[in-house]
Amino acid sequence: MTGRWQVLLLALALGGACAHAKTTDDGTEKATAKETKEDDAKAPKPRASGKKAGDLHAGNPDAVPVATAPETLLAPGAEDKIRERLIAGGFLAADADTSNAATRGGIRKFQKTQDLPATGVPDAETVKRLGLDPDTTFRRGTVKD
Repeated sequence: MTGRWQVLLLALALGGACAHAKTTDDGTEKATAKETKEDDAKAPKPRASGKKAGDLHAGNPDAVPVATAPETLLAPGAEDKIRERLIAGGFLAADADTSNAATRGGIRKFQKTQDLPATGVPDAETVKRLGLDPDTTFRRGTVKD
């Protein structure tokens, strides 16, 4: 009886190992690395917006706004609300300066206690766990057609 079980287990193991193997070769030759590079160089590069890179600058009213620092993603007054929650939770001293460095330190301490990545940046999950609404804490972009 043990021999049958061993044969059965061996058959299942081999069948399972072969079941996932698929072939993707369609029989055509593959291009050489040089041909691939030449083809890539000739192909036009797609642009996400369909505009030239020079058209997307701060002076252009159709320019796409880009945040250069995490703080610029926060809605007006949101940083003060975050500081208030950090002070209430004991993660930031009430007499601490209002600098970004002090706030980031408080956020890191909070994130560590919540088992979040301690980046010091108020992301959506950090804001939720502080008891704030991410929809009102972060700025919303507008889509231009």
